Amino acid sequence: MNADQFVKEWASAYNDQDFDRFGALFTDDVAYTLKAFGLAFTGRDAWVGHVREYAAAVPDRRLTVKRTVADGDTIAVEYDFAGTSAGVMANLPPKGEPVTVSFCTILQLRGDRAAAQVDYLGG
Repeated sequence: MNADQFVKEWASAYNDQDFDRFGALFTDDVAYTLKAFGLAFTGRDAWVGHVREYAAAVPDRRLTVKRTVADGDTIAVEYDFAGTSAGVMANLPPKGEPVTVSFCTILQLRGDRAAAQVDYLGG
């Protein structure tokens, strides 16, 4: 699978809230990091568990991919995240308020799966 296909499947599985399909894109020992919020998870179950929790907090969330750049086994993805807060996480706006942020994600592949995902936030 090439970088564009991988990112299309990654965003599609996330947007569809198909957690099994999303998880299948990652190695068993995937490392996830979002330093801005002090988040770090090791292992597919922990990472997908976090994605499930966030899906409950922003149930209508969508990723809109703006750009993908690949170099060997590394993929950089620039995208916008948008949805509506369910009001269940303290670090998110109150219920019914919009949640919008721009991200850059770096995916490190091992074979045809991501072994690491590092997220960086924008405005």
